[in-house]
Amino acid sequence: MRSVKSYVAAGLLLLAGTVVAAQDKISTPEELDKTMKAVNAANGAMRKAIGSGAFADAKTAAAELKKQITIAETFWVHHKKDDAVKMNQTTIAKITALETALGASTPDAAAVQGAQKELGGTCTACHQQYRVQNPDGVGYMIKPGTIGGGW
Repeated sequence: MRSVKSYVAAGLLLLAGTVVAAQDKISTPEELDKTMKAVNAANGAMRKAIGSGAFADAKTAAAELKKQITIAETFWVHHKKDDAVKMNQTTIAKITALETALGASTPDAAAVQGAQKELGGTCTACHQQYRVQNPDGVGYMIKPGTIGGGW
């Protein structure tokens, strides 16, 4: 029989998870920009780790990349951009495939690099549709007119 304390603890964990999940939902272009900067950082760390053969580090970075892409997806869901949601889901599937390659007992460098290349294609597709380079030429922003209100 469970004690009252265990039920209270379970309830608090559930509540904490709900609060964390709520914080991981974004809806403004500014929030998307911040999330995409985190995507860029995780992707850069992952690519660097793969390039140096540090597959355990690459797997950690891939997990962060997946987390940030999942957060970005909430932006597209909020704005009812079904094609962008589908692109996000495809990207998450490609990250999962890369994580699988990285998690092999002895990762095959060619398989990892192939999975990384496929992942890059999904990023490119979304950028072509919904992102444009910043006026200063550094980084990207959402294309004007994408979601209304000047965006």
